[in-house]
Amino acid sequence: MKKYKLIMSDLDNTLLPIYTQERFVEIWFRDISEKFSAYGLDPVRAAGAVNQGVRAMLYNESGRKNIEVFYEEVEKISGYTREQIEPPTMDYYTTTFGNVYDITLPNPYAVRIAELMREKADYAVVATMPVFMKEAVYMRMGWVGLKPEMFDYITTADTSSYCKPNPLYFQEILDRFGVKAEEALMIGNDVREDMQPCKALGVDVFLVTDHIITHDLPYDEFRQGKYEDLVQFLEAL
Repeated sequence: MKKYKLIMSDLDNTLLPIYTQERFVEIWFRDISEKFSAYGLDPVRAAGAVNQGVRAMLYNESGRKNIEVFYEEVEKISGYTREQIEPPTMDYYTTTFGNVYDITLPNPYAVRIAELMREKADYAVVATMPVFMKEAVYMRMGWVGLKPEMFDYITTADTSSYCKPNPLYFQEILDRFGVKAEEALMIGNDVREDMQPCKALGVDVFLVTDHIITHDLPYDEFRQGKYEDLVQFLEAL
């Protein structure tokens, strides 16, 4: 019998290493501003509103999908309608968003980890921060050789109603598959966003230390190791 019914893995800096998060934000803001300008919208007003829309998703506890909260906030802040904002936003996330590829790093373990997640559990899930549309998430997954069909579910702004580190984000995934917390494993690199909320729920964890983010929080209590250690752990299940 399989030890876990569900195995989840974070994307950014877990399956997909990123050289610098700060540079990621800089490129994102620059390119989406240019896209709004190309559509005849004020780039400062539109991009600023989108930034606030992302923040609204991070703190969403309304029970509504993050994408709905996002566009509601953008409309309120910018004065533009969703019909004006959505086309350039989607255009950006399906085209120019690819520029952030330049600050990502290869991960020769990503595909093997995905294969083991599928092999060792009934369900395999990419549990990434759900503030991007699925098109953007799928694009980023592809940079390390991952395909959507390799997983049973991928959290995006379109599918999730909460964000990390809210434990309800993880509970929503568990509920989707009818899995108890003790029947699940979460793989991640972030102590605050991945490890702590899963511990609060009773979900088992593996902390990937290659690109660890601690937020100055203690982490010795968590099962941990580098990519090769994770592969060995999954193979032994």
